[in-house]
Amino acid sequence: MDVQKKRALSRKFTDQIIYAKPEVSVVVPVLDERGNLPLFLERLDRTFENACINYEVIFIDDHSSDGTFEYLEHYQPSFPMGLYRKKGKKGKSYSLLEGITHADTGIIAMIDADLQYPPETIPEMIKKLESADIVVANRKTRTEEKSVRSFLSRVFRNVFGRLLLGTPIDVQSGLKVFRRRVVESVPLSPSKWGFDYEFLYKASHMKWRITEVPIHFAARESGKSKVNALGTGFELLFGGIALRCEYFLLAFFKFLDYPHHSERFENDFENTKDFLFLSDIMSAKKHFYFETVSLIVILLAVFIGISLFLSKAFHVPLLVVWVGISAFFYFFILLFKLLVVWKAVRSDNVLDFSREEIAALRDEDLPLYTVLIPLYQESEVVDQIVRAMTSIDYPPEKLEMIITLEEYDTETIHALENAELPGHMKMLILPDVKPKTKPKALNVALLHTRGVFLSIYDAEIIPDPDQLKKAVLAFQKKPHLGVLQTRLDHYNSDDGVITRLFNSEFSFHYDYFLPGLHKMGIPLPLSGHSTHFRVDMLREIGGWDPYNVTEDCDLGIRLHRRGFQTGLLNSVSREEATSTFRAWANQRSRWMKGFIQTSIVHLRHPLRFKDEIGGWGAFLGFLFVVPGTVLINILNLFFWIIFLVWLIFQPLFVQELFPKVVLYISVFTFLTGNFVFTYLNLLSSYQRGRYSLVKYNLLSIFYWVMLAYATTRGAVQFITNPYYWDKTKHGVRSEAPQTAPVKMRAAENQPSQNNPVNLRDQI
Repeated sequence: MDVQKKRALSRKFTDQIIYAKPEVSVVVPVLDERGNLPLFLERLDRTFENACINYEVIFIDDHSSDGTFEYLEHYQPSFPMGLYRKKGKKGKSYSLLEGITHADTGIIAMIDADLQYPPETIPEMIKKLESADIVVANRKTRTEEKSVRSFLSRVFRNVFGRLLLGTPIDVQSGLKVFRRRVVESVPLSPSKWGFDYEFLYKASHMKWRITEVPIHFAARESGKSKVNALGTGFELLFGGIALRCEYFLLAFFKFLDYPHHSERFENDFENTKDFLFLSDIMSAKKHFYFETVSLIVILLAVFIGISLFLSKAFHVPLLVVWVGISAFFYFFILLFKLLVVWKAVRSDNVLDFSREEIAALRDEDLPLYTVLIPLYQESEVVDQIVRAMTSIDYPPEKLEMIITLEEYDTETIHALENAELPGHMKMLILPDVKPKTKPKALNVALLHTRGVFLSIYDAEIIPDPDQLKKAVLAFQKKPHLGVLQTRLDHYNSDDGVITRLFNSEFSFHYDYFLPGLHKMGIPLPLSGHSTHFRVDMLREIGGWDPYNVTEDCDLGIRLHRRGFQTGLLNSVSREEATSTFRAWANQRSRWMKGFIQTSIVHLRHPLRFKDEIGGWGAFLGFLFVVPGTVLINILNLFFWIIFLVWLIFQPLFVQELFPKVVLYISVFTFLTGNFVFTYLNLLSSYQRGRYSLVKYNLLSIFYWVMLAYATTRGAVQFITNPYYWDKTKHGVRSEAPQTAPVKMRAAENQPSQNNPVNLRDQI
């Protein structure tokens, strides 16, 4: 009894056939194959029944005129079948791509319905996927068919297999089995018949493993081939040559070649060697891929070419041209920052909530919230940490606080053990693996996180008690938001000149600069603490980069690239400002070193980055905010030295560096920029009520000299010691401001009886 009769008989006893969840999706493009379908369906069904493999078959009909669609529609209830009329352009390649979008499994087989390829081979090919990612049916033998098409097929297979892949693989085989993630990782734009060789070549370029199974290629049972021997042959020939030429050029312009082969896998949350969950190309683990080198070479060539042209056109030395370019760069940076401030003044995009809205939240309706507290050598501030964290107004049974610690940091561990931590605070001992960075610790903790939302508080942080509740309200009100940035302040801003200037800088950054960037749609360089996330979003993007020493800036850019929106929350966290020049310079050098790392990582594929970040406006904004900040600070050091040399010695060569146009632009930018941003820092301190700090902003020019030094130092460290984490010492101020802890239920405020969780023992 044939398969159609068996299926028809089964329908007498049931109105609906329920099939097991498929393990394999078989995609079959069809065009006028009515005569082959009965035998094809019977052989396909028998093959999977004998192999005990659950399957689904997906037919994409390219507007057949011989009753193919009607025949399949009649028998569709009797098979685990998806049947679709073609929506896109005509051609086998587009049918296959449409069919793959309808597949529901992780393994996909593609086969023609003309029975020239044996469906009985598919189970063997599936078995081969244990050691490969793509299995190709290689037409080793065939029923003799003396025709032009047969001859061209053999020539194409033998010549192009070697030309494209370096092996005699059957690049145009119509029978393949592959993992779904392979085709999803490969950017395909095939011609009408060019799916096969393009897919195999690009998959090979992405370093997916390809193997083959020999088959016998039979003669067609019924109907006519849709391939025009000469027309299709020339299409494949020129398409293959164009593909090879494209990748030959990409070998030199590597920054245009993406995606990178390291992106073929999803985030690796099982990586316990260094807890890097991201693909390598999205991490600062290795700074200089050929992508970066090729981009630098091209940019240098363009820059030198433009410089030589300007030098010849205006009859001035190259050094004068470079000084002129720098002057215009300063001018555009000034205009950009003024535009940002203008947008901030005119925006009202900060989320805020009244006391009544916060009080209306019921404890039983609040989600589980995770707070990560990464500590290292912080025994002096343990009491402050406990006070600040127990002052948070959030039900303890809905709060999970994880303190990460290095196992050799015994002083901090003992201090915490003696502090009688409440039950919702637990210690997590980190595995002794490199890199020894804060983002590595956060990634380890992310594996243990149970909360819906997550925030990070550093050792010295004192957040507003209602900050978590405000964050919950913001996430509920704006479900499209993935992250919330709060405002930061210092509780020791009056400790000295450095802390006063530091606080003025922070006030301008969080009250004007970030709101302006947000209004303009430019990605925000997030702060390293008091930033609130959706946990599922963090897992989707792969957490933090453990090799980036300014992981917060990198994370903000990466979130924007992935389409997650950031909100600004009107809640303040206070921290301890570094009060000595050495401590300040160490901290700022690390930040600028991280800005360099972030710039290199995200500019490895600049055009892709531009598209993902939202276009040229956001792309230029990123250039001004991240690499532009580093470059402007280093240029500041150079020009301050030139300025001092001229003031003291007034050498003639300095005057020659600044012809009239360059001099006018430079003087305007110097005077206007210094005045405007001194005034804005002053205004920021005033609006925060820090009246005693206002007069110190007249010293901002000296602070900018400090920034130039710290940035140059960070650039040197990037070369000599890129992953070194300059530890900022906390607890320098003898006494932090007291916070009034929220009264907690007695049973829940008892000391934790749990021993520290040592992750190293679990790996």
